[in-house]
Amino acid sequence: MPLEDHADRVLDLVATIPEGRVLAYGDIAKRLGGMGPRTVGTVMSRYGSDVPWWRVIRSDGRPPQGLENEALEHWRAEGTPLTGGLLDGGRADMARARWDFGGASSGAGTGGGAGARGALHHVEIWVDDIGAAGREWGWLLGRLGFHLGDDWGHGQAWELGSLYIVLEAGPDVLAGRHERRRAGLNHLAFYGGSRAEVDALVDDCTEAGWALMFAERHPYAGGPQHYAAYLESREGFEVEVVAST
Repeated sequence: MPLEDHADRVLDLVATIPEGRVLAYGDIAKRLGGMGPRTVGTVMSRYGSDVPWWRVIRSDGRPPQGLENEALEHWRAEGTPLTGGLLDGGRADMARARWDFGGASSGAGTGGGAGARGALHHVEIWVDDIGAAGREWGWLLGRLGFHLGDDWGHGQAWELGSLYIVLEAGPDVLAGRHERRRAGLNHLAFYGGSRAEVDALVDDCTEAGWALMFAERHPYAGGPQHYAAYLESREGFEVEVVAST
């Protein structure tokens, strides 16, 4: 379908977003159907100047690229909830600012504890190759129940309820391979469902770019009572997938 055929639908919806509220590109794509987040972004970049474009943003709360200062001025004028507050914040607080319009995730999903003090808000992973990372992490996160909420070319946001995981390969990423054994984050751990579901994930992981770690001790590499798979991506990221039953 030509881009122009999507434009009116996207712009009509954007025009109804209330002051102080936002939607991610993926929210709009999911609500309207027949398009992806990148199509929504293209519509906004070409035709969105006459609608409140600052209310259509990335899933991680960042404003449209290149329009950060202008968007922030609008957000402060409208009282949009920001991480860090109106004075110091640079991102929309998606748990509070996202408009629940009957189609977007409003932050009360299966991620658990949305807005609760101490609950995990999001994880951001900087990668060297967004294409490879999108394939590898996209496969894994998709198998674990996440869905692609936003894609802005050099980054993606994968969502599960109120929790989201960002993969980013933007201009601020320094060259060099991730090294999990250095000081810093070693790995992420997810519940993977039943033991059979974890086993099925392991069976398919190689085709998706992941390698099984500690194979000689799998599935009890974490101890005799801990049934889990430890996977490593081609960029050296480690993920632990734990059986919950």
